Amino acid sequence: MSGVNYACMITVVGGTYNEYCFEPHWKEIYGSGLRACLAIKKLTPDTPLKYFTFGDESISEYLNMQNNLGISSFVTRINESIQFYYDHPLINPRIRPRLDTINKENNKIHVEEDNILYYGFIEGVATVQAKKVVYDPQSPIKPLLFSETKSSAEELVYVINLTEARLLSGKLDIPSIIEFFFTNENVFVLVLKKGPKGALVVTKDRKEHTIPVYKTDSVWSIGSGDVFAAVFAYHWFSSGDPVFAANEASWQTACYCNYKGFQFSTINSNPEILPLRIENFPTTQVYLAGPFFTFSERWLINEIWYSFKNFRVKIFSPWHDVGHGVASVVVAKDLQALEQSAVVFAVLDGLDSGTLFEVGYAIKKGIPVIGYVENESSESIKMLEGTNCILEKDLTTAIYKCFWKIAENE
Repeated sequence: MSGVNYACMITVVGGTYNEYCFEPHWKEIYGSGLRACLAIKKLTPDTPLKYFTFGDESISEYLNMQNNLGISSFVTRINESIQFYYDHPLINPRIRPRLDTINKENNKIHVEEDNILYYGFIEGVATVQAKKVVYDPQSPIKPLLFSETKSSAEELVYVINLTEARLLSGKLDIPSIIEFFFTNENVFVLVLKKGPKGALVVTKDRKEHTIPVYKTDSVWSIGSGDVFAAVFAYHWFSSGDPVFAANEASWQTACYCNYKGFQFSTINSNPEILPLRIENFPTTQVYLAGPFFTFSERWLINEIWYSFKNFRVKIFSPWHDVGHGVASVVVAKDLQALEQSAVVFAVLDGLDSGTLFEVGYAIKKGIPVIGYVENESSESIKMLEGTNCILEKDLTTAIYKCFWKIAENE
């Protein structure tokens, strides 16, 4: 951590949600707002915190139990709190109750404070007035502009990912996005999160500052955006330096992803967490090796394929690009694609003979291999371990490490 003890009052406005993940198993009460409160308290326990959120009876009771942490909670009651269900961390969650059954206009919060961290809601709308506001719209489907919430701030910072920025601005390229937020939303600072490419901080004088992303030994991505905004707000409210705040936010978010919790540390102090600057998305191809003979196998291959597509990675999948067929037809096409690939991502559970052949072929050709394997013994995968394949039990971590590998090799 920074070594500076900040004690200014911070007000957090955001959601409190039930979160479930099928694999890896996760069943917690967090949401953007509560996660932010706990992150800030971890940075400095004596930071005064007010928390405004929506919640049903069970959420209200849960938040009352958090008062001993020094979080003063103000809950606007609703009939049913939101629940997020993830099959795995890289998938868009299923949300209950269905969004089309929620009338946001019936659920409203109004807050007036000096320093407000404001996350967008899906169950209601908050109107805030403050000297300083950090606003994270928090919706890839239907985010709201800060101005649309009828809120005001003397100094407004947007912390927003590229997908949300494009939806809100109607622009595709970054210069046009920047112009929109400074002209239409009158932002003081824009923090544009670019996923695996890190972040871009644009200050009032339109100077641009690149913030690095960090490679970690493990990757837990659920809630990572919440943590980034929370750490940024904590440092910006007190220091007034958005570049310093964003650098701290990127580092502490990496700590959160690496340890699946708030195990924060001083920036650049952990050898497991290393900076990675990616100027452009990789253009080389990933070869996706794995069995696709049953519904469960095809489902997994499809999820991996879709995750790489979301990373804007060029990917060849024998199932998607060639399909089933006789050996004389499919094998030549698969091997040609393998020859043209920079990395092989292999699903190894079950030790499918075709997948192992593709892995061996890649090793012989000097093509790096990232293997996702949960259930095989060390003895069964000894040859893979002994030929420097990167083997991971966690799917999200394996996919991220594959992306980092091709990014570093370009």
